Amino acid sequence: MRQLWRPAVSKVTAYDAGKSVEPELRAGALVRMSANESPLGPSPRVVEAIRQEAARVHLYPDGGATELRAALASRLGVGADWIVAGNGADELLELLARAAFDTGDEVLLPQPSFEPYGSGATLAGATVVASPLASYHTDLDDMLKRVTPRTKAVFVCTPHNPASTLVPRARLEAFIAGLGADPPLVIVDEAYRDFCDDPETPDGVELIRRHPTVIALRTFSKIAGLAGLRVGYAIARPECIDVLNRVRAPYNVNRLAQVAAVAALEDAEHLARTRAVVIAERPRLRAALAERGAPSPDSQANFLLPDVGARAGAVRSAVLAEGILVRDGTGVGFPGHLRIAIGTREQNDRLLAAWDRAR
Repeated sequence: MRQLWRPAVSKVTAYDAGKSVEPELRAGALVRMSANESPLGPSPRVVEAIRQEAARVHLYPDGGATELRAALASRLGVGADWIVAGNGADELLELLARAAFDTGDEVLLPQPSFEPYGSGATLAGATVVASPLASYHTDLDDMLKRVTPRTKAVFVCTPHNPASTLVPRARLEAFIAGLGADPPLVIVDEAYRDFCDDPETPDGVELIRRHPTVIALRTFSKIAGLAGLRVGYAIARPECIDVLNRVRAPYNVNRLAQVAAVAALEDAEHLARTRAVVIAERPRLRAALAERGAPSPDSQANFLLPDVGARAGAVRSAVLAEGILVRDGTGVGFPGHLRIAIGTREQNDRLLAAWDRAR
């Protein structure tokens, strides 16, 4: 019988985004605290930029995202040729897999972690090598032991999704140095970096300046509130960016996403307000959940991962009945946990009140 589909496809599962709740969201009947979205939404300047650009959606977008890359380059202190924009960080992961991974390669990643790291490698024919977390932390010592001559890439997510924990700067530097003179690609996912307040937070741009095989991934989905427009970017040495551009689709970031991202960068005050809400509410919500018997690791992200134990499912159902959606930790590798995005004070108080009624 003719084989129509690649065998590698059978080794991956479709990403489960959960049941659609769009009608409830549009009606204001549901607060979604399950997807790590911005508590404040996009800047009004972003909304206006989209409105003005809407009449031009019949035109193809700028294939190189020129204005966006120039704005990012100015902000980061690098050349525009150090940046490639993507249809969300997810597409950038696909570009990396398409450009770098091949049959016989090994791709090393912490487990659990963001599912697309492994699925892209598997589809490319590479072997995924998993390094278990040490409690809630990336075990860099264990990862270093698992590096072999076949290791093509190493993924480091900091802050980690879904554990929320930071990989400290000094430890990450030592890990990269320990890879030796012929290192693999080191892909540092910094999707949640904007919410860090730990002085040991690493900076992917600085790592790239010192280590030519480091690639940093960042996104507008979280801090800028553009999750619905899907726009992210990779920062790397120009020779790496050139390779990624060779496998990138010609018009991969749509016109509305490009103007929205530029407008988001121009509204520094809105970005600062979003960061301030998360940093103020994160310890308060964490302490309140711990008082209710649900401790969580010290988060540097815009979400918490409380350990609820056997009651996790019941609590999730109870708060959902009151119009609040949180993520079941089983789906992200942490049974007995819930993943909860940091909301506004009002949203967090509403969650806590519903939690109390669930007891």
